[in-house]
Amino acid sequence: MRPSIAVSLSGLLLAACASGTGGGGAAPATARRDPNVITAEEIRTTPAQTLYDAVRALRPAWAMRSRPTALSQQNQAQLLVYVDGTRFGGWESLRRLNPGSVTSVRYYSPSSAEARFGPGHLQGAIEVITTGN
Repeated sequence: MRPSIAVSLSGLLLAACASGTGGGGAAPATARRDPNVITAEEIRTTPAQTLYDAVRALRPAWAMRSRPTALSQQNQAQLLVYVDGTRFGGWESLRRLNPGSVTSVRYYSPSSAEARFGPGHLQGAIEVITTGN
């Protein structure tokens, strides 16, 4: 490669890197989403009829956490759901909620769920905040 072409390409590469994700610029068009939170805006992007369907579409990993493991059998521990601070049921109870009335949904790890809601959250918890709150 000739020196003048190499210098030109180096300059273009440096300019591209500098204009990429530097500090102080405008926010990127697609903001990074929190893997533990689903917002009302995200819910509106799905054609789901129930909150269960919306959560499965937007955060499929949460459904995996609701399944029994070798250490915790089906009736021994389950992912618990809270609606506006009140215990609502297990993972399947999300089928009874209308996604249009939800402002946010948050997953809590087992330790975070126990700190927030008390003992007995071996699979964690999901907290749903509705527009009625």
